[in-house]
Amino acid sequence: MNRKSILAAFTVILMILLLLPLAPSRMEAAVPAHSESFYVNDFAGVIDQKTENYMVNYGVKLHQQTGAQVVLVTVNTTNGTPMEEYATSLFNAWGVGSAAKNNGVLLLLSTQDDDYWAVPGKGLEDTLNDNVLSRILSESLEPDFAKKDYSAGARKTYGALIQSLGGIYSETVSTKNYVSDNAGVFKQVTKDYLNQSSNRYAATTGSGIYVVTIKNSGDKSLQDYTYAKFAGVAAGPKDVMLVLDIGGDNYHVLQGKAIDGVLTNERIGGIQDTVLEPGFAAKDYAGGATATANAFYSFFLARADASQEAAAGTKSTAAAATQSPVKSHINDKPKPVSASTGLKIMGVYLIIIALFSFAASGRNRLIARFGSQLNPFNQQNMNRLVTRFGSGSTMRQRRHRRHERHRNEALNHSSSQSSFWGSNEGGGGSSSGGGVGRYSSYEDENEGDGGSTNGGGAGRYSSYDDDDDNNSGGGGSASGGGGVGRHR
Repeated sequence: MNRKSILAAFTVILMILLLLPLAPSRMEAAVPAHSESFYVNDFAGVIDQKTENYMVNYGVKLHQQTGAQVVLVTVNTTNGTPMEEYATSLFNAWGVGSAAKNNGVLLLLSTQDDDYWAVPGKGLEDTLNDNVLSRILSESLEPDFAKKDYSAGARKTYGALIQSLGGIYSETVSTKNYVSDNAGVFKQVTKDYLNQSSNRYAATTGSGIYVVTIKNSGDKSLQDYTYAKFAGVAAGPKDVMLVLDIGGDNYHVLQGKAIDGVLTNERIGGIQDTVLEPGFAAKDYAGGATATANAFYSFFLARADASQEAAAGTKSTAAAATQSPVKSHINDKPKPVSASTGLKIMGVYLIIIALFSFAASGRNRLIARFGSQLNPFNQQNMNRLVTRFGSGSTMRQRRHRRHERHRNEALNHSSSQSSFWGSNEGGGGSSSGGGVGRYSSYEDENEGDGGSTNGGGAGRYSSYDDDDDNNSGGGGSASGGGGVGRHR
């Protein structure tokens, strides 16, 4: 194999080595996109819906008040990636916190790895130093984590982080009544939870969930009863009403005018089918109503930041452009490159430069000595040249011309380079269409799709699309190392 072949082979190998660090690693491939709510990403499925809604609510409030963000992530395992590295990758990929202040915190729980790690942004190095983080984790998380009560530990730790950043984690809520249990199927604890939750989350999202039970709708259809009740309680245009007809074995959901384009009939239908119907069919009315209300709370809380940004859109474009983004999708930002990867890339570049320099140096020495890139005293070269050109002065003359031709070629080469809204308004609230109730194969008047398709309710047999995020922009970045993990 001659010098050119060897050099070409080395070049191909080095180019492959150069591209390998740029290919997605196992760790990067394992980093998921954040959940719809962003503040709580329960990929391990260990946080109950009540706890998740509570944490998201105060995560949204903290961000709206200070720009800081606290993000919780649960996974089954990091698949061998060190906790610190995985948590930092999530932090940077999602852009936690304000890009200007770098004031985000990410808490990672890995259940099968039996470990956890907290990563603060660089802007919180004084507020949440290692000592403060260690104390929060050991006092708020470790006892429950050791017992595998992940919901309890996550709720306490999330609250401690919120409060350490100047936010609130409990408050006195309004006493407005959102529950009318005319059928008498709820215990007091259920009514208290539904009332407190709607008062708490309505302050953040602007939407309350009314829950009504009746023994029978009487002479009215359930759809007409829901319309009348919606107007009678002065429900707002962003509110939702759930009516359970116990005697008629039916239910109906109606949403206000201002949200029917977001909380569509199809979305409500999906919640009815998967959340309400199982409990209602089993006559677990309290469980079904609570789970359904929680699903609606989750829907609104996941969009609370976006709603806040939309409200701020009335400001000047220049002012809006300086605001920190709410969230960023994982693919909106480049993957972080570690220091070791950067050193590898630099090393490969240096090796390539050294090889090309070595080759060029050898070629220049041959040209300076013999007037050609070939050594005429090398037996292989002599045989080849004699075969092609003959011997004596003719060979030297042609070799000289060949050298001139190569030089001229090199010089030449270097120089050439509608919905219908009628009378169903009352007390500031309004609803659209006829709404949709529970489907019944034996009772025609209970079929869904009683109103317009863009109207105020949804049936059980509709599909829905959760891809309603409007998340853009950057966020904070974590340091290459740092954070605090579990002490065992």
